[in-house]
Amino acid sequence: MKNNQKFTLMALALMAFVMPAKAQEQVAEAPKLDKNTVVLGVGALNATYLLVNALDQVQLSDTSFFASITQNSTKPLFFIKYEYKLGRRHTLGANFANSGFTVGGLVRDSFFLNDLGVLTQTSLDFTYTSRSLNFRYNYIFNPNAAVKVYWGLGVGVRGNSIKVKTNNKELGQFLDLPGFNLASAPSLGFESTLGIRSDIVENIGWYSELGIAKGFFQCGLTYRF
Repeated sequence: MKNNQKFTLMALALMAFVMPAKAQEQVAEAPKLDKNTVVLGVGALNATYLLVNALDQVQLSDTSFFASITQNSTKPLFFIKYEYKLGRRHTLGANFANSGFTVGGLVRDSFFLNDLGVLTQTSLDFTYTSRSLNFRYNYIFNPNAAVKVYWGLGVGVRGNSIKVKTNNKELGQFLDLPGFNLASAPSLGFESTLGIRSDIVENIGWYSELGIAKGFFQCGLTYRF
């Protein structure tokens, strides 16, 4: 009887030692919850881009500033976002966005003598660049679904820049005066979009958004870690 009691006590002691170790092992093997997301996207359906791309098809009138359009090109419109998961339905992060375009042409009735004494028509190229950095909040409507629907709101700083290039040296010296580029002053950045996202493979997915941003439509890839 004493031997049986000793065996029982030893078995209980062994179980008490092994069970916590297994519990700790299970906790260690629990899947890690992704808290961070990096998003890379491109934008489309920008109203300004549509106008710029159509300029070479526009019939200029006799009173227009340009006699002809020599350049109308757009810069890549892209988004780089970082999000930190605050809970099942909430994320907080930042969004950097970039856009811009160049419009150039020959100025009507603006001839001058160049360095070789040749009568030349003045050309002007305007390059506009807009960059914004917004702090952004996302609310996820269905966090457990395979395709998640969310709404995002961002507020921050928007930087604008206009550069002017000309073949007329005298005009160029005037345009290079300090303080001429008033558009470089920072302004308020804002965005509000409705989006969907889902997984492609583990930790990598896709997203698309519609709404008020540098592009009315945007889409791209996401990476969670």
